[in-house]
Amino acid sequence: MINKDEAEKKNIKIIDREDKKSEDRNDIIAKLKEILPNVITSDDTLNIDALKDVIDIANTTANNKGYELTFAGKGLAKALADIPTDKALKIEEAQSKYFKNTDNVVIRGDNIEVLKLLKQNYYGKIKMIYIDPPYNTKNEDFLYKDNFNIRDEKELVEEFGIGEDTVNFLSNMYGTRSHSGWLSFMYPRLKLARELLTDDGVIFISIDDNEQANLKIICDEIFGENNFVANFIWNHRKSKQNDIVVSLSHNSTLCYIKNTELGIYRLATDESRFSNPDNDKRGGWVADPFDAPNIRPNLTYPITNPNTGDQYLPPSGRCWRFSQDQFLNAQTDDRIIFGKNGLGRPQYKRFLSEAQDKGQSIGTIWNDIDTSERGTDQVFQLFKQKNVFSFPKPIGLIKRILEITTTSNSIILDFFAGSGTTGDAVMQLNAEDGGSRKFILAQWDEKIDEKKSKTAYDFCTENKLESVISSITIERLNRAGEKIITDKPELKDKLDIGYKVFSLADKRQPTDMGYGQFPLDNNNFSTFDKLYQMMNSSSKPLHLKIEEIEKDKLYKVDNEFYILDTFKTSIEDLKGHQIYLDAYSNISLEDALNLGIIDNENLTIIY
Repeated sequence: MINKDEAEKKNIKIIDREDKKSEDRNDIIAKLKEILPNVITSDDTLNIDALKDVIDIANTTANNKGYELTFAGKGLAKALADIPTDKALKIEEAQSKYFKNTDNVVIRGDNIEVLKLLKQNYYGKIKMIYIDPPYNTKNEDFLYKDNFNIRDEKELVEEFGIGEDTVNFLSNMYGTRSHSGWLSFMYPRLKLARELLTDDGVIFISIDDNEQANLKIICDEIFGENNFVANFIWNHRKSKQNDIVVSLSHNSTLCYIKNTELGIYRLATDESRFSNPDNDKRGGWVADPFDAPNIRPNLTYPITNPNTGDQYLPPSGRCWRFSQDQFLNAQTDDRIIFGKNGLGRPQYKRFLSEAQDKGQSIGTIWNDIDTSERGTDQVFQLFKQKNVFSFPKPIGLIKRILEITTTSNSIILDFFAGSGTTGDAVMQLNAEDGGSRKFILAQWDEKIDEKKSKTAYDFCTENKLESVISSITIERLNRAGEKIITDKPELKDKLDIGYKVFSLADKRQPTDMGYGQFPLDNNNFSTFDKLYQMMNSSSKPLHLKIEEIEKDKLYKVDNEFYILDTFKTSIEDLKGHQIYLDAYSNISLEDALNLGIIDNENLTIIY
């Protein structure tokens, strides 16, 4: 192992996730120094008073803190997003499908740790994020627990030196249906998610009325109130529950965009709506109303139906869409009709060619999306068993979101993957339009309770799968991909239906044996485990292809070299390239310096 202190003395570049928090701070300081040099002191600290002067708030009242949502544990929730993870990726090749050739990724583990790892690989690279988090209800029939508690966060609280009484208070606060607990759970995850989005990236979050109002406020804070796009209302239940007074028929999906100038696309035109009953040489058309909102005298005039002699004025509170001269020109151009039988009000012919250029605008009420029952049926069709997963989202909902936010090569993330609907939808849309979208799914290995979810438990047992939700996620992807190829065999060698599966393990740590530093590795990391961990630290996406130069020793990724052990390849082949060296390898610092590449300042040691 290479001693870090010795490497620092030699001024060799080092990457160590333990230093990431201070690096992030330094980046912020550097940006502030660039745009507001007078607010940064000579010792690189922030001068609050100078900053107040710049933004002209020095004379505001001390109690004027602005509008925000406060909740118990918010400070800890913010801090949690910034604390470096001590986890590393470990390949699960037996659970993967076409591991070496696929661009898709599934990660098993706590999604906050997954997000911290992905921040290294995919900072600013994710085009669309969709999540369906727990709704904070008392319903215990969900496979994914639909409430939240702090038990997993106690160690973090104790790290901050908080007393036992406070720990007990927070633990109780984070009980079932606690708004503060749920918000503390969501806040750091959303904060990390924002950092993964591209400049035109978009996030969609499905939620019900238990937390919709609170979620909107914290998303305004994290993503920016001006970056709120819409609350899309999906009618997930067509039938009503008569055993209750008010039957809940809708589900909210909040949408935020990284940059309000970019990111949402119009829907493709539904060509089935266009016909050509009069054999117009310009092709198919639909009849749009000729009236428009507003009251404008120059757009208000009588129109006579030439077939009946009836005269029409715009409806109350409206006007015609064109002036009278423009109307006469449109009528001469055969753009005006008077209903299907020629006996009604004036309408305007809009041609398919015009609609295709512009596309359809997106409404906020989604009545045309499949219901929750359809989502359940889709899972049943794959597994041939009922109740394998409760209330999965239908593929149509995710495909709608993909259609309005992604291009053919976008990367999509779902870190509450559940049954894997998002991955299924990505594969299906790729199969339809020839795209090469990539998905990343994260799902916590929550144990499936045999008593509460016996069907799912029995399914895993019968199929020799671990009885955790991620097993359902992965198995659905397997079956969904195979179904697509069965239905469309011509896509067998064209469509990516594979996925690399990773789990989380404790990161390698150096331990002092009394005669030097050695890596503590209790996870039996393989060569490729170590390589992917190095790729993570050096910000390489997990889908990049790996070229083996020397087995277990030297690899090439994205035209850069990764050294894991002493190799025989000619050093000339490495010159001029970025070189990454595993600090825990058998190579000594002296050997590393003797490689002959240090003069090029392209050697980086990864811890």
